[in-house]
Amino acid sequence: MDETKNPNYTYYEEVYKSFLNSVDSYDLYQMDNDELEERLYGYMDAGRIALATYISADFFDDESAKKRFNFKMKRYEIILLAKAMKLEWVREQKHSQELMRKSIGDRDYASTQGYQYLDRLQSMEKQLSNEIRTTVNRIEYANQELYGDMK
Repeated sequence: MDETKNPNYTYYEEVYKSFLNSVDSYDLYQMDNDELEERLYGYMDAGRIALATYISADFFDDESAKKRFNFKMKRYEIILLAKAMKLEWVREQKHSQELMRKSIGDRDYASTQGYQYLDRLQSMEKQLSNEIRTTVNRIEYANQELYGDMK
């Protein structure tokens, strides 16, 4: 099943690699390959939804059986999708921390320095959302096919 990679397509593993290079997660590295791939696909799928209004590329144009997109992404698009995946990962981490805070109580959670971590996750979530929105706006504004020469 190890087919030669066609250079006309972007394969999921390129996006996954960019995402994995941007996060520091012991949990992800402890998973077996099948579980990791399932989790990465989930982050990517959720990230695609976040980029659904992105006009320049259709991130849903893929062939999941071959684990590839049906087009060749530009490097910045791979990075953009990896950031959207990271945003989903951050949201998952934040949700997990919020559930932990509820289960052990605010006082005990605070004593374990959980609030600092939760604050950092909330800050990272806002920062990533802003970065993604700004990048999409810049890319689309620069696309002359969409807007023509706006001089």
